[in-house]
Amino acid sequence: MKIEFIKRGAETRLILLFAGWSTDARYYVDSVVDDWDFAVVSDYRDMSMPSIPEQYSTIYIFAYSLGVWAASKCNIKAAAKIAICGSGIPVSDTMGIPESVFNATADFLTAESLKKFHRRMAGDRATLNRIEPLLPCSPDVAALKEELYAIASEKNALGAESKWDKVYIASNDRIFPVENLNRYWDMHPDTVKVNVNSSHAIDISQIIKEVIPNPDAIGEGFSSAVNTYNGNAIVQTEICNRIGEIIARQLCDRNSNIDSLLEIGVGQGLLTEIWQRLLTPSHATFVDLLPMPKFGIAQTEEYVMTDAEEWLKNYSAKYDVILSASTIQWFADPIGFVNIVKSHLNPGGFAIISTFTKGNLHQLDAVRPCPLIYHTSEEYGKIPGFQIMEWERTLQFPSSREMMMHLRRTGVAPRRSYSSVPISALPTELTYRPAIITIK
Repeated sequence: MKIEFIKRGAETRLILLFAGWSTDARYYVDSVVDDWDFAVVSDYRDMSMPSIPEQYSTIYIFAYSLGVWAASKCNIKAAAKIAICGSGIPVSDTMGIPESVFNATADFLTAESLKKFHRRMAGDRATLNRIEPLLPCSPDVAALKEELYAIASEKNALGAESKWDKVYIASNDRIFPVENLNRYWDMHPDTVKVNVNSSHAIDISQIIKEVIPNPDAIGEGFSSAVNTYNGNAIVQTEICNRIGEIIARQLCDRNSNIDSLLEIGVGQGLLTEIWQRLLTPSHATFVDLLPMPKFGIAQTEEYVMTDAEEWLKNYSAKYDVILSASTIQWFADPIGFVNIVKSHLNPGGFAIISTFTKGNLHQLDAVRPCPLIYHTSEEYGKIPGFQIMEWERTLQFPSSREMMMHLRRTGVAPRRSYSSVPISALPTELTYRPAIITIK
């Protein structure tokens, strides 16, 4: 394998994309996003994985077509893994490309048959016109043939047990039969399936930009709900009340006077209003993407308007108490962030952080695949020294329109979200799956 960087700077986050056969880094140039480096892995004749620079604290893996199998063979620690139009068993009559088709493609590969493959991959003239300029100008047909033979020789090695967060399946895929992809991914019930009306030449750029957390878009949603959030955040209010109960229990054997407190994702102070009745910090630090009210609770206060996930990674201060409610699910690596929080606690300190777990707002998945990757409580539970409490709450609404208003008033869905979805297709109920993590 070889690795090519499309974008490389001083970023600490990396998008690592395993390319589909007969494509190279050029095919993915439109998929670059701000604040992330971008590298493409290709050429599966030799399955030795090139080394990845150590600067990256967060890696998202995207794998396309035969790249899904290749990525499955590489033991890379990633915050998220997204499969696109492929399976972990690349050559199979039931769960991959049918063996006769795969072998014939390899045996009779020429420059002309490669063009026919790309036409099949595109599905229509408009898509072919889009992808043709992104394909190699002078493809090495002999190397591509050798690559197919190499894959066939190891076709079913590994891959089946690899964990993927999401898979995108194209409804008009003429390379991997859709029924085979569904059959393979049905064996992985923990992987969220997203069905897209597309050919095999799916818009990878759109997928990446949908999945990668975008602080600007998140900020836009919540800034539009500044005046309506607290009055409509039913479940979030319940979460804050439960955090207050946990704080009270933590104080049973200690003084409520503390030296330092950090609150992440402050918003308009829904959680702040609760903890200020219980804790008296000498110094309080408040961090949020958006401007915050000035609370005047502590003797000294610091307000930091930034991306809290990146900020805390690079900050050395430690705190007696760290609190956060309904925020870290928007982060690129929530599990990694919780570990970072633990490292910022003073001896004897505690942190209480709430998030949402897998299955949250699942009613919306059918109409607009949620860009957030929710983790299970078991995944958080693998971190030593954590206690987790989770529950489920379903809200019923008089109509789909009222459901949408609830999302907008709580900042979850900016006005343009779901604009292409008929109101009749939207649900009238939402299921929240909150979880509170306590760290000592």
